[in-house]
Amino acid sequence: MFLEKTELKTVGVDQIINTIINNDDSIVVEIIDENIDLMANYLYQYYDTELIFKATGEERSKTLLKHLKGLVIHDIYIRRTKDVNEAAKVRADEALLWLEKVASGKIKPKLPIRNEDTDGDGVPDKPATFLKLGSRKNYPNGW
Repeated sequence: MFLEKTELKTVGVDQIINTIINNDDSIVVEIIDENIDLMANYLYQYYDTELIFKATGEERSKTLLKHLKGLVIHDIYIRRTKDVNEAAKVRADEALLWLEKVASGKIKPKLPIRNEDTDGDGVPDKPATFLKLGSRKNYPNGW
């Protein structure tokens, strides 16, 4: 698993998390899975999300892990109250902003690039290229 409940200690307090989830660790596992899927949807176009989220231990991207923890702790705290912890909200907003920048190509993190099958043999053989459309600015003219 890419992220374990015990690793949330850097963003939340165990007693508070256990109180919110009624000591049901399956809730945390589901929230982690949902947020991994969310992140994968932002990253899939250019990055090899399968390889990224299969990584364990020191192989994991610390930046990606940090943002995943921020999203997860926010979702856990939301279960308890609408007045979510301000730090958790800031972490989640920061994570979503980072994901949006990565998806738009403004930030290029050190993550494995997805390979594409260009010759149709079923084996990926060429790294995916990042293609950004619509960046041409229109200028008014005097005609």
